[in-house]
Amino acid sequence: MHVTSAGPAVASVAKAAAVLQTFTPLTSTLSVRQLAQRTGIPRSTVHALCSTLCDAGLLERVTGRGYQLGSTLVTLGGHVIDRTGLVAAAERPLADLSLHAGEEVHLAQLVESWVVYLDRRAGTRAVPMRNRVGLRALAHRTGCGRAALAMVPRAECHRRILDGCRQDRVARPDLGELDAALEHVRAAGHIVSSDFQPGRTSIAAPVLDTAELPVGGVSIAASSDVVTAARVREIAPRVLRLAAEISRHLVDAAA
Repeated sequence: MHVTSAGPAVASVAKAAAVLQTFTPLTSTLSVRQLAQRTGIPRSTVHALCSTLCDAGLLERVTGRGYQLGSTLVTLGGHVIDRTGLVAAAERPLADLSLHAGEEVHLAQLVESWVVYLDRRAGTRAVPMRNRVGLRALAHRTGCGRAALAMVPRAECHRRILDGCRQDRVARPDLGELDAALEHVRAAGHIVSSDFQPGRTSIAAPVLDTAELPVGGVSIAASSDVVTAARVREIAPRVLRLAAEISRHLVDAAA
């Protein structure tokens, strides 16, 4: 990410933001040299920025490896999550949900091009899954994310997807194929996805706020070998009811 300055008063802030935004789940630790290469900022400036960001708790030094995001960002990220009210709105519906053996429910918040997983609960005989609380993933790669993106206008949806791929340095998807999948969400209210983790299939639906805009998504997932067409027909109404109930709690809380 190459930074241009609008003036001396904001240049250092823009450069610090560029450094922070370089970190991703796949690149959690970066050296000064790597940060300089990826931002286009001189190494001496990157070194000074990293020292200042460490003093503020926004970065942490990793001996012999460079820097990683700091613990202060956990608090700041928590403020962003709390302001939507999604965790509070989902608390009762998730507590009351009955899960079958081998099923898991996941709650994720849509944050620009990504989703952040906020809750994960399993029935008996839980199966290993990549989803974990705090995990950030490109929205278009996940069931919860696709469900939410389907409720975003197409041009804006494409912008978010392409921006996320650019920032995370991954190949862009076939937007035509993705549009067809998102159209199914708009028609049926849910999406069946097996892309995020091989061998696991999720059925997801969007969670909407008072303006009918997507806040995130909720899904029920299980091993793909047991998610037959008949099982999808059984799970989908449960997911739709769950998403509707969480959305209702969001609306009630805002009233």
